[in-house]
Amino acid sequence: MFRTLTTFALATLIATPSIACQRTGMDELFYGYISSGERSYSEPVPIALPDVQYTNEQGEQKSLSDGIGKPMIVTLWHPRCPGCKVDLPALNTFLESPDIDEEQFVQISVEQLHQGQRNYTQDDVQGYLDSKKYSKIDGNIDIGNKLFKANCMVATPTHLMINSEGNVTDVLFGAFPWPDSPFADDIRKYLASN
Repeated sequence: MFRTLTTFALATLIATPSIACQRTGMDELFYGYISSGERSYSEPVPIALPDVQYTNEQGEQKSLSDGIGKPMIVTLWHPRCPGCKVDLPALNTFLESPDIDEEQFVQISVEQLHQGQRNYTQDDVQGYLDSKKYSKIDGNIDIGNKLFKANCMVATPTHLMINSEGNVTDVLFGAFPWPDSPFADDIRKYLASN
């Protein structure tokens, strides 16, 4: 469903520190997108979502498993990521649509984009969102980049497509035209399908 936009997305990537993949199978799922914009294998095998905690806007520890029961899209991003500066405004506009259930979307900023760069705090993330007037983007943060590392991510923005059983079924990376068809239609179908 999302294969046609992969080439567009690759152009917006920004690399993060090299990290060893901690999840069996996740490296194949993620890296399956890197061959001429098509998967190098037929269909992905869903990978169980790791139960890693993140900090929400109120400073509370939350888990992505809290949302199991309906499909979700989790976006990992960072305020200094060039691709995120394209992706977040489009995502914010999409989330303003009256037919979209915001509970099916979680946005989490990674704490550090590059090794040696200062760590971003909850206040930094919220300040960035407020300055851009992104009223629909969550100010969550992945302290220590635990979720990012556990899911073998290497770039932001990254979008984890999670089915109602809590399995990662697709990984999209780069900026996407969220409010535009046919992408918006595909997202709506995905969220309604599980």
